[in-house]
This record gives sequence, C-alpha cells and structure tokens, in this order.
Amino acid sequence: MGMAASQARYLALTARKTNTEWEGQQINQARTALANQSANLFNRLLDLEVPNAPKTTDYTELQYSYTDGDNESVLDSWQQLSSADPNYNYIVNHYYYANIYTGSQKLLENPQVQTKGELTIDEFRDQNPVVTYNANNNTYTITTADGNSQTYSAISEKPMDTKLENALRDFETAKDMAQADGVLTTDGVYGYQDSNGTWHFFLEEEIEEPKDYSTVYVPSYVGNSKLTELENLTEDQKAELAQILKDCSDTSISDYLSFDENGELVYNGEGIYTFDMQGQTYFTTEKDLYNSMQTQYEYEKPIDIQEKLAYYNASYVKTKIEETNHALLETDGNGRFTSVKFDDDSVVYSLNVETVTDEAAYQDAMNEYLYKKEQYEKTIADINAQTSIIQQEDRTLELRLKQLDTEQNALATEMEAVKKVIKDNVEATFKTFSD
Repeated sequence: MGMAASQARYLALTARKTNTEWEGQQINQARTALANQSANLFNRLLDLEVPNAPKTTDYTELQYSYTDGDNESVLDSWQQLSSADPNYNYIVNHYYYANIYTGSQKLLENPQVQTKGELTIDEFRDQNPVVTYNANNNTYTITTADGNSQTYSAISEKPMDTKLENALRDFETAKDMAQADGVLTTDGVYGYQDSNGTWHFFLEEEIEEPKDYSTVYVPSYVGNSKLTELENLTEDQKAELAQILKDCSDTSISDYLSFDENGELVYNGEGIYTFDMQGQTYFTTEKDLYNSMQTQYEYEKPIDIQEKLAYYNASYVKTKIEETNHALLETDGNGRFTSVKFDDDSVVYSLNVETVTDEAAYQDAMNEYLYKKEQYEKTIADINAQTSIIQQEDRTLELRLKQLDTEQNALATEMEAVKKVIKDNVEATFKTFSD
C-alpha cells in the first residue's frame, strides 16, 4: 500500500470511528429518555390507589323496633333532651310502613283510543225549510223560517281530499249506501264543510223532507277494551273516584267530579268512562279521550300519532309514615334501650333490638367498588403495556450499541495497522534519501 493510499484509508477509518461515536451518543440519549418514561410510568403506578371492597359491617347498625298491634315501627333517630323532664328524656323520630289508599294518574302509550262515527240527523223540524236548486252551479240551498240558509254543492264535482273522503265514507257506511269495488257513491249527494271542519251532507232524493247529515266521532274502545260511560256509580266506584279526586284534583277528573258541603261525591252521570286492562278496571274522562282522539288524521291509521291517554285508578300503596314525639326511653345495664313510651300514648312498648344491613347502600358501594376496580385494572394493564414497549425499544437500542462497540474495536485495530504501515513507509522513505 502506498503512502497516499494509506493516508486516505486512515482518514476514512477516522471518519467512520467518529460517526460510530456520535451514533453511540445518540443511542445513549435515547435510552436515557426511555428510562425517564419508564420512571414516570413507575411513579404513576405508585400513585394509584388500590380500591377496597366495602364491608357489610360498614352498612350494618343496631335497630330498635316495636309493634303496637297494627304496625311494626322503627326508631329512626333520637336526641336527648337538654332540660330535665320527669316524664320524657328524648325526642324520638320513628316510622312505619302502611298501605295507603291512593289515587293516581298515568299515561297510556299503547293501546290507544279508537273511535266510531255516529251519524247525526237534523230534520229541520218546525223550521219550514225552502229548498232552492241552482242549475248553473248544481247546488241546493236550504233556507229555514228563521232566515238561516246553507248551500250544498254536488260532491261529484268537488276535489276529493282526504278529510272529505273519510267523512263521505263514514256517511255512506252509516246510511248503508252501496259501494262498487270500494268506490264512493257521490251521485245525488251534496254537502258543505262548516267552520269546525265537519262535513254535512244532503241527499237529492230527500228534497221533500230535507235532512242534514253529519258524523260525530265518539270514543268507543281503548285497545280491545270497550269504553263504558258511567251513569250511576256503585259504592266501590264512588270510593275510588273520591280518592282519585282528592289526590288528582289538578287533572281533568275535577271537571266531572266534585264534593258537596257534606263531603259527598257529586257526579252528574256524564263524562267519566271505564275500560279494562289486564284484568283491572280503570277510569278516564271525555276530555282525556278527545285529547287523544284529536291527533288522528289518516282514515286508515287513526291511532298512529295519538297523544298518550291519561287514565286513573286508586290502589293501596306502601307508604312510609314518619312521626316525631317526646318519649321516655328506658335502658338496661349495657346502655341499650329496652322500652319506649310516647307523649301521645299511654302504652309502654318493649323494644326489639336487631342488627340490620342497608342492602341498597351496600349494593351501591359494591357497584362503585367494581367500577373503580375495573378502572384500576385497566390503568395497570395500560402501564404494563407501555412499559413493555419501552423495554423492547431499550433492548433494540442496547443491541445496536453493542454492535457499535464491536465496530469501534475493529476500527481501532485496523487504524493501528494502517498507522504502522504509514510509519514504515515514512521510515523507508527517509532511509532512502539518507543513503
């Protein structure tokens, strides 16, 4: 190897050795950063609070109870009187549960109100009507003796919108007028729509004795249960409706029921309906029924968009009755209460002592514990997963660092060999010139 080649090789080896040293420094910095990340994860792990399962003993306490023959009562809390009283030494809060007859209103989403059309007929009695036909526009005008008149135009010449079609179909069904293949009969049928949107019909064949026909829709069923309007109330119905009126006085039930000066229920025999559902009889009102009925708009789907029907009943509801009294509490030698006497009762009641667990509170605490436990375990799993990734990255960097160390040693060995070649070349050159 010549002098120039040796010098070039040495320079290349020096550059490569410098590059490996720089790459090693970068790897060490990366490993330091990974170590910091790992330390942060470990600190997070140390900061985690391990959830503890609740103990039933934390929700268990002594309970004092007594019975008066009708109800099982519990002493809820007690506070000792600050002033001396020879008859009473505590203020006691106590309660019991009783089945209280209670009226209620509910909303029925399904099934809903079904209606039927009732044909009403105004025969113009004692009104001496005059019927006039106008051939120009094919209309009949009926004028009564009081000067009121109404013009009926031919249905066959009217555009048949949904409301007219529904009304005409109900009219023809009620009158048993023949339909061919479901096509409505319009020949000889005249009509008009009043300000309330109700259609009135007149038949050409009845000119001599004209009649005004209109259909009034009335509630007939709730689901498959037939509606029955109450006229006379039984004693049981009176008692139930009276309770409903007391407890639901701000509902439509008060439009049909009231109490007289003696507290007796008053009902005029109109506006209250009954229907059966799942073996139970319920009440509803004409106002509630029409409130649901008023939303129907399609003849084929009369109940699809109804408002929820309000309905009523009275039943026995388990109710917590709470009372507060001055009381005389007697204790045994261990500090436990043995008997109680209240300021509004002459009887001294023996107290039963038992340990009771608030199951609802305990279950709530257990649910919260299970939730926190899942969070804790998920956090541990996440930290372990991140730590595993960091360890894998660190092992990869460590392996690369070992490769660079091996390469450094090889470069150093080769550089020493090249230095020796350069030295020998220099010595040989100077020896040649010295000769």
